[in-house]
Amino acid sequence: MKPFTMQAVLDYRLRLEEIAQHRLIEAKKIQENIKTMLADEITALRQFIDESERLQAEGIGITELIRHEERITAQKLNIQAIKKNLAEKSSIVSKEQQHLLHRSRERQIMEQLKESQNKAWKAYLNKKEMAMLDEIATTRHESEKS
Repeated sequence: MKPFTMQAVLDYRLRLEEIAQHRLIEAKKIQENIKTMLADEITALRQFIDESERLQAEGIGITELIRHEERITAQKLNIQAIKKNLAEKSSIVSKEQQHLLHRSRERQIMEQLKESQNKAWKAYLNKKEMAMLDEIATTRHESEKS
């Protein structure tokens, strides 16, 4: 009887690897979106600062100046929050990369195990075939003597 072929296990390991790849791709997309958002917010902050400086040079009222400073402060806080979120997403991307690497190694190990199992099975079959051929040769030789 032939041993378990391991194809089901290999298919399962391949599926896990594909899932890990998709998760990594999705995590990278999210990270890129956050990077874009951060760049947009930094650009907006620069514009607020430039506008505030321009208005100060032209001469504006104190209440208008306070509103601009509050907008700039809020924008800076928003940028800090986005940077924190980006750091978290970068950490997730790193974890997903490690997870994919782990899944890939598991699948490769199982493929190597399958190959060694197939070699052992072929060696077993060759040994049985040789034993049968020896028995046939012995039987034929004995029958020719008689």
